Amino acid sequence: MANQSKPQAAGGISALVQSASGRVLPLISTAQSYAIATLSTSKAILDRYPPLKAFVYTLGGAAAVPLAVFTGYGAATGAVVLGVAGTAVTFVQGGFLAFGGFILFWFLAGAFVLASILTFWFTLAYFAFQVAKRLEGTA
Repeated sequence: MANQSKPQAAGGISALVQSASGRVLPLISTAQSYAIATLSTSKAILDRYPPLKAFVYTLGGAAAVPLAVFTGYGAATGAVVLGVAGTAVTFVQGGFLAFGGFILFWFLAGAFVLASILTFWFTLAYFAFQVAKRLEGTA
């Protein structure tokens, strides 16, 4: 039964894609035909009236520089905002890490003290065992 549900699910997705493409493709085709008609009409009008063509080209050329400056300004201010936000996130993350590091320091200090105490007693027991072995061998 589980094996039959997989093809049905894949068939359902395939049917969904076919349904969506069946509805979207005619809209795209219609939009393309309108765009082609608009471009051909615009070209015919601009070819028929050279002053209008000069106006459109001049407007496009003159608007290119301010648009480029505005785009650069938008990119620069966006980078500054992302930099400020990134810096704030970095400071907050650094604060969290400092707090966590402070807590971790005390756990590691406790582990160090525990290891030192256990090492002291192990060393004391080891030397006591070595002394007992030597005393037993001489006695």
